[in-house]
Amino acid sequence: MLQEHGLYSLPVNPVVLANKLGIRVMRAFFSEENFSGLIARRSEAGTTILVNEKDHPIRQRFTIAHELGHALLHLQDQEEFVDRDSNFFRSSPYSNEAEWTLERRREFEANVFASELLMPSVLVKELWYRLPREERVVKNMAVILGVSEEAIGYKLADLRLFEGESL
Repeated sequence: MLQEHGLYSLPVNPVVLANKLGIRVMRAFFSEENFSGLIARRSEAGTTILVNEKDHPIRQRFTIAHELGHALLHLQDQEEFVDRDSNFFRSSPYSNEAEWTLERRREFEANVFASELLMPSVLVKELWYRLPREERVVKNMAVILGVSEEAIGYKLADLRLFEGESL
């Protein structure tokens, strides 16, 4: 998808992708503090992502990418998704099957989509091996990719590129 839309460079801009897909992105103030974002499809107004203006820009990028995941994977099933902070929990696909409600599965899928959108595995690996060894640290990777240190730490661990104890 990134190559198809000419966005295969770092850092990936999820707003540009949303616009190319005909999805508007707007920053908003939410009355509830724990709202991170939402995506809504209305026949007359099209599809819009609202992202919490109070959140850190890095968090906003992830929220937009997450909402794009909902747009592409789930929005055909319903008109909107509202994401609170608790929806962004890191779930393992190896969790107890009884814990996997439809909502939890959708949130997990949107997180995986967002992770791969903002940190494409192929580009992360290329970057990792291109950097001098002393610069292969979580903080540098997070800055280059425009993501949180926690997010890139998980990605590097998933790719088995970084297995240090202090991510």
